Amino acid sequence: MSAYQSIQEDGDSAKKIAVPQDREESSHSGIRHINPSPVTSTATSDLEQRPLLDREHDHEYLDPDNPIVSPLNLRDVRLLKVGVTVLIIINSILVFLLTLTDFISIPGLNNRGKSFLDLDLILISLFSNAVTLWCFTVPVYYERIIGYVTAGLLLLDFFVILLVPYMRSQFGFIGSLFLVWTGLNILLDSFVDYWVETSKQKQEIKYTGRIEKRRTVGEMFVALTKIVVKLFLIWVVWCISLTLWLQSFDSHEKPWGKLVSVGDDQFKVHLACFGDVHNTTGEAEKKQPIVLVEGGQLTSSEAFQEWVEELHSLNKLDRYCIWDRPGYGFSDSAPSPVSVGIIADYLVQALEKEKIEGPFSLVAFDVGGLYSRMVASKIPGKIHSLLLVDSWHEDLLKKWPFSGSNRKNESTHVFKNILELMNNRTGLKLWFKGLISPLGIISNIHWFFHPRKHSSKSRIFGSDMYYQPKYVRARLQEQVTSAILSYGEVKNADIHDLPLSVISSDFMIKNSLNWGKWQREITKLSSNTIEWVIAENSDHFIWKSPKGREQLQQLLLRLVSDKSNY
Repeated sequence: MSAYQSIQEDGDSAKKIAVPQDREESSHSGIRHINPSPVTSTATSDLEQRPLLDREHDHEYLDPDNPIVSPLNLRDVRLLKVGVTVLIIINSILVFLLTLTDFISIPGLNNRGKSFLDLDLILISLFSNAVTLWCFTVPVYYERIIGYVTAGLLLLDFFVILLVPYMRSQFGFIGSLFLVWTGLNILLDSFVDYWVETSKQKQEIKYTGRIEKRRTVGEMFVALTKIVVKLFLIWVVWCISLTLWLQSFDSHEKPWGKLVSVGDDQFKVHLACFGDVHNTTGEAEKKQPIVLVEGGQLTSSEAFQEWVEELHSLNKLDRYCIWDRPGYGFSDSAPSPVSVGIIADYLVQALEKEKIEGPFSLVAFDVGGLYSRMVASKIPGKIHSLLLVDSWHEDLLKKWPFSGSNRKNESTHVFKNILELMNNRTGLKLWFKGLISPLGIISNIHWFFHPRKHSSKSRIFGSDMYYQPKYVRARLQEQVTSAILSYGEVKNADIHDLPLSVISSDFMIKNSLNWGKWQREITKLSSNTIEWVIAENSDHFIWKSPKGREQLQQLLLRLVSDKSNY
C-alpha cells in the first residue's frame, strides 16, 4: 500500500512535496505503523521545471501574490534590472561631471553653444531610469506610451539639429550625443517596462493559470505616480523642443560682423566694426580713434551702442566697433573658468586676428567698465582714451561690496532691475535659473503672445537675452570667479595716465549710499581725468533719456576729437 503526503511552507517561498511512502506493518503487538522515508525538494528551480505537471494531477494553482510568481525569478528580468541600475550609475556620474564644467574645463564636454541643456538632458535620463527601477515589477502601459512619445520628440530634435547648420555648430558632437543618449534611455526604459509586463504575464499563466488583472491599492498608487512623473518629463522635453525650434528659427538673424575664433580656436566671439577700421596710415584716419563699445551686465553691446550708431550715421563719428563677451549676443560660450582678465584677453586676440590696430577709445557701460579697464591695462600703447558710463567699481565684484572703509550698508533693493550683485545668493539663483533656462518658458510665452515685440533680435541681444541658457551660464561663470580672480585682476589693472572721462547717473547717486563714492573713486583711476559729468534726469541707462543721451554723445565727441589724447 502507498500514500501521498504533501507539506507546503510559505515562510521561505518553497514548497516541499513528499513522494509515495512504503508502509510496513509490525507483526508484534498487532499494531500497524508507518515508517516514513521522505524525499523532498526545496529548490525553486525544481519547482519551476515541473510546475504544470504537479498542477495537472492535483489541479492546484498558487496565489498571484506568492513570491514564486514574481518575474524577478527569471534571469532575463533580473539582468534588465541590473542594466537599468548601471544606467543610473552612468547618468549620475555624467550629472556630476557636467555640473563641474561650470567651474572647470573638462576636455570633451565643451561645445560652442554650451549651456545647462546637457545637464538637463542627463537629469531627464536619470529620472526616467529611477522611475523604471522604482517598483520594477509593476509595469504601467500608459507610462510606456508616454515614453515612446517623449523619445520621438527627442529624435525629432536631433534631426532639426542635423538639418540647421547653426544648430550643428552650436551643439557639436557632444551636444548631439547627449540628446541621442537621453532619447535612447527613455526608449530603453519603455522596452524594459514592456518586457517586465510580458514576463509577469508568463509567470502568472504558469503558476496561477491566468493573467492577473486585479490591482492592489499599492500598485494603483505606483502606476499613478509613474504616469505623473512621465507626464512631467514629457512636458519638460516639449518645452526644450520648442526652445530648440525657436533657436533654429532665430538662426536666420545673422551676426552684424564676424565670428572670430579665440581661445585656441575653441569658440568664437562676435566682433562687428563700422567704418574703415583697418586704414591707419593716413592722417585723416588718425583724427579720430576707433570707438570700441563694451556692453553691461544686463545689456548687450548691440543694445548699448544705439547712441554711438546715431553719431556714426550723422557723420560725426568716423568708425566704431562692438563685441559680445562669451555667452552674450552672437558670441559662443567659453569653457570654464573665466574672469575679467581672461575675457579681456579674448577681445585682444580677436582684434589681433582681424588686424585692427587702433588706436581705440574704449566706451564701456556698467560692468563693461571693468573689462575695458582690463583691456586698457593690457594694451596701453593702443589706447587713445576711456569713457566709463555709470561704470561698476571693483568693489561690486566682492561677495559683500558694502564692507570696507567709507562704505555704508544699504538695501540691495536699490539695484533691482539695474544690476545683480556677485554674492552667493545671486550665484545660487543663477544656477537654478540656468537649470530651467533650456525650457525657455518665459521666452516662449513672450514669442507666442507678442511675436513682433519679442522677435529674434530680442532673444539674441535684446530684452529676452536675459532668459537665454548660454547667457545665464556666462553670468554664472563670471559670478563664480568674481571675488577670487576678477577682483584682484581689476584692482591691479593700471591705466597709467590714459585720458579718462566719466559720466554718472544722478538717479543712482541720489538713491544709493555708495554709488557716488564709487564714481568719485573711478575718476581718480587715472592721473589724466578729463571730465566727470553727472547725467541729469537719467537713470542707470543714461542713453535712454533725451537729456542723458545728449550729454553722453557730446562727451564722447569731445573725447575722440582731442588729438592730444594719443
